[in-house]
Parts: sequence; C-alpha cells; structure tokens
Amino acid sequence: MTDTSDLEAGRRAPTGGDGELASADATPAPPIGPWRRTAQRFLRDRGAALALGFIVLMVLVAVFAPLVANHEPNELFVGQSFDKPNGTTWLGTDDLGRDLFSRLVFGARVSMRTGLLIILLALAIAIPLGLIAGFRGGLVDNAIMRVMDALSSVPALVLALAVVAMLGPGINKVIFALGPVIAPGFVRLIRAQALAVREETFMEASHSLGTPERRILFQRLLPNVASPLIVAVAISSGGVLIAEAGLSLLGFGVVPPEASWGAMMQRAYINIQNEPWQVIPPGVALALTVLAFNTIGDGLRDAMGVGVPKVRGLKGRLGLTTVERPAPLPARAAAPGEEAPLLSVDGLQVQFVNDAGPVTVIDDVAFEIGKGEVLGLVGESGSGKTVTSLSIMRLIPSPPGRVSGGSIRFQGTDLLDLDAAAMRAMRGTEIAMVFQDPMTSINPAFTVGNQLVDVLRLHAKLSKEAARNRAAELLDLVGIPDPRSRLDDYPHQLSGGMRQRVLIAMALAGEPKLLIADEPTTALDVTVQAQILDLLKSLQQSMDMAILFVTHDLGVVADLCDRVAVMYAGQIVEQAGVDELFEHPRHPYTEGLLSAIPQTSAAGERLVSIPGVVPQPTAMPTGCRFAPRCTYATDACAHPVTLTSVGGTAVVRCVHAATLELKGAK
Repeated sequence: MTDTSDLEAGRRAPTGGDGELASADATPAPPIGPWRRTAQRFLRDRGAALALGFIVLMVLVAVFAPLVANHEPNELFVGQSFDKPNGTTWLGTDDLGRDLFSRLVFGARVSMRTGLLIILLALAIAIPLGLIAGFRGGLVDNAIMRVMDALSSVPALVLALAVVAMLGPGINKVIFALGPVIAPGFVRLIRAQALAVREETFMEASHSLGTPERRILFQRLLPNVASPLIVAVAISSGGVLIAEAGLSLLGFGVVPPEASWGAMMQRAYINIQNEPWQVIPPGVALALTVLAFNTIGDGLRDAMGVGVPKVRGLKGRLGLTTVERPAPLPARAAAPGEEAPLLSVDGLQVQFVNDAGPVTVIDDVAFEIGKGEVLGLVGESGSGKTVTSLSIMRLIPSPPGRVSGGSIRFQGTDLLDLDAAAMRAMRGTEIAMVFQDPMTSINPAFTVGNQLVDVLRLHAKLSKEAARNRAAELLDLVGIPDPRSRLDDYPHQLSGGMRQRVLIAMALAGEPKLLIADEPTTALDVTVQAQILDLLKSLQQSMDMAILFVTHDLGVVADLCDRVAVMYAGQIVEQAGVDELFEHPRHPYTEGLLSAIPQTSAAGERLVSIPGVVPQPTAMPTGCRFAPRCTYATDACAHPVTLTSVGGTAVVRCVHAATLELKGAK
C-alpha cells in the first residue's frame, strides 16, 4: 500500500469560493435578499430606471406644487387670454388668462393623487376577494367569479360612465366609479395565483399547525402572489390615469375651476380651433406618465422573473440552444482498426447568462459513446448531469443558456453547427430523450394514442390508421397490457410506471440510435424501477441502441451500464469501465459515492456520507472543485486539474491519482 503520510501532513483547510485557503474565523458575505436582488436587476434596466426617475419627479412636482409653480392655478391675467409662452407665463395662458404651466403642475397633484386612490380602492376590493376565491374554492369561488365575470363583460369605461352619471360629477365620484370597475382584473389575477399556491406543501403545514385562516390568507398566501400583482399595479396605473382624464374630458371629473390634466384637455378641446397649442402640455404630460408606468411594469416583470427574462446581448430561439463558441474543436482521429464513436462530446462548456454576466455551469466535459453501448453519467444533484444531456439535444432555453465552447459530434456531424430545421430532424429519429417525470412530460390534455400517433406520423410518415396500429405495437413492446385499449386513456388514468413506459414508447417511435434517459426511474417505487430497468436493458439489446443513462444511483449503473462517467460541479472527474471503476476508483469523489451506497451493515453502524455540498456555479474553487470536501486534499489541489489518462479508456481529474489507493465497492 502506498504511504500516504505526506498527504496527511499536507492536508489543508477547506477553501473559500475563490479557491484560496479559508480561515477558520472567516465570515461569509451576507446573502442578498430577494427584494434587494429585484431592485438591483430593475435598476440595471436603463429604460425602467429612467421611467422610475420620471415618476419620482412627477410625484415631487405634485407634492411641492406651490413651490414649483410660479403662479396660483386659478390666477387670472386680465386681457392676456391665449398668450404665447413668455417669461411670465412659461407655457402661455388659457382662454380665461390662467397660466398653463401652473395649472399643469397643480393638475399633476390632482391626477396622481386620483390615480393612487383609484388603485388603492381597487386593491382593497380585489385582494380579499381574490384570496378568498382562490383559497376557499367551491361555491364561494364560483359566486365571486360570476360577479367578476359580469362586471368584466361590460367595457370598463362604459361601466364607469354609467356609475359616474348616477353619482354626478366630482373627483371623488370618479374614484368610486373607477375603483370597482378595474378591481375584477386584479381579482382574477390574485385568484389564479392563489389556486396554485394553496396546493404547496408549506400551506398544508400551516393547516396542520392550526394557523388561523386570516393569518394564512394575508401572511402565507398574499406574499406569494405579490410579484405578479405588483407588476399588474404598475401597468394599470397608466390606464387609470387615462380613464380619469377621459372622464374629466367628458365633464365628469374635477369641478371647475380645479385643475387636472383631463380638465385642462377638456378646456383645450373646447377652444381647439382658436388655440390648438393648449392641448399639447397636458397631453404630453399624460402620455409621458402613462409610458413611464408601462415601462416600470415591464422592468418589474423582468426583475421579478414574472415573464421571460431579457438578457442584454444574448439572442435565442425557442427550442434551440444558442451556440457562441470561439471555434469548433477538431474531431479526434480514430486509431487504426478503431470504430468511430456514435457520439463524441469534447470540451463542452455551457454558460447561463444573467444580468450579472455569464456563469459557467458545464466546463470541459468530454466523453464518447459507441454504437450499442450504455454509458452511465452519475453524480450528486447539482453536478450538471441534466444540463449536459440537454446540451446534446440543444434543449437548454436561450436565454439564459448558451453553449460557449467544445463540440458535440453525432456520427461525425457537429450538432452545434446545425440550424433549427436540421436539429429538429435529428431529434426523435437519431437521438431521443426520456425525461424524469412522465406526468409533466406527457400532455395531460390528449390521450396516449393521440400523442403516439402524432410522433409516428411526424417521423415515420404513416397514415393515421397505420400509425395507430404501430402505436399499439410500441405499447406492447414496452410491456403495457391490452395496448390497443390503452391508446384511448389519458395520462392521469395510468400509473406512474405505465406513464414512464408510454414515454419510452414515444422515444422509441422514431427508432433512434441513441437514447438519453435522464433519471427515468427517480419518481418510481423500487419494484417498478426494477421493471423499467429490465425493459431498457432488453430494448437496448434487441434494438442495438446506445444509451446515455443519467442517474445518481450507482446500484443502477452497476446493473445496466458498460462504462461510467462520474460528474462533479460541472466537470467529468473520472471515467472508466463499470467493473474497473467499482473495484478500483481513482478519484476521491468516486470513492465517496461508492462508500455511500446503502448496504447491509451491523446494528449501530453509521451510514457513510460525503461532507459538504456541491459548490454553486458562482462560487467554484479555482483549483480542484472537490478539494473543499476531500480528505486527501493538499496545496497541490489549489491549481486547476485536467483529465489525465490512466490506462485504456480510463481517465481521472486528480493530481494524487497515481499515489492514492482508494476503496472500491464492498
């Protein structure tokens, strides 16, 4: 056995996120709260920040109107009707000789205050009704929503006109007319969000603790529907200003001589033939304010993650991962007599681009899969297994994802060079994928037969009847009893194991040469898991199909795979044949995974686990990424480590691989 005393003497303390030695009393940086992070994202959006600055300016103008205006809003300049802008009246005067600038400033106070009160009244109505409807459901939900539907069936401005016509003119009447009119939209939004949140586990926990319903509604449910509500309020604020101005333009708003933007536009409209200039100041002020509120709403939507995020400088296309790499790597030349691999991944690098810049999540990943071979890709959650498999299919959403380096060659063709049409033709017929959760991967709105027939007609160009017959054959192939009758079943009518079999049948419909199975047994019980594994093994052998099997279960790897690639923190750390890796692991992380396999042991014996967690992509050590958790780490591990061949097809990413003797599986 190799003497490891030098390793013991050279062990170092765990590293910090930058790979440097971490002192024992180092204080980690406090995490950034969600609201602060939202504020940072919002302020990085120049348009939204500029719009917010404009609204703040308008609020300050409204609050300090007496200091900003150079005249009283109702002060009359006798004999100066329709004056042009000058040093005394900066925007001129109206038909009565009143200063337009002063009235515009005081009108901002009335319009902004009115808009705020309308929104507050609408929220006072909508929040309790929406929360109760979404939380209670049943008859209460039905009654509330039928009333909201009735209110929504009438155009908002028409309904507001009817209400204010009954109440009479006046700004307070406008508030009570518009508040209930815009409330139904908020009620529907809050209810929709509450319906989803009420099913979460933390809501069940609140019920189990006996939390009062009022506390659940306003302290558990409301904070979780706040983000889309805030965005909706910001966007609706502009519409409220337009509605108030419209009512004032029709004579239902403020009572003269009080100023508001709508009242100024009404007065200007009456005299538009004599002096059209007068409509411009209030019109421009209203248009800019509405535009600012809409821009703020868009900025909040992106900052809070309510919609699809916008990342500056990154373009993407739905269903096709963006590729932005310096240059494709040259293909590895096969040795004389060596068969070219079916799939060859070399130097793969994947980044997620956010508002703070690109973050590398997959770095220098390389492996090959031969025809008819089964390669297991293993590692803890967060190691990058799923991102790697999705990269092969180019299914990582862009934005935020992009392939920033390396190559992915399938039968000699670099998949990263293909356009959307060529990649679509490759999927299903050459490469297919089975995802983790079949319930979310199969459309619940269509029968199993409909979905299988669509796949077959797309790839095999079969008639509808021939495709249905072939669909029944595929269900029989994957072991579903009475397959023809099951074609008319919806996914929710099938058990978890049967849904997974249907998903496998859909993947096999195009008779692919490579099947990517991304933890296809994770959501299944042990008995069904064994059946699915046996099914995959028999299908692989009968169809001579290669499989990339993604899992965190080394027991499954031992039963199904020919070779294993061990992944940690976005990198391949070891790769070898199954028997070789289980008997003689060369990387400490592999040793830790093998030791953690559940085994029969004596009573009282502690279970083995790897201390620590997989580092976040934003805090990767600069050297060996496993070093902070490794008991064999020395100062030599502080430098980047490359994959090194250790004989045959085995490779390892460890500077001590030649000196360590690690324990294999028992």
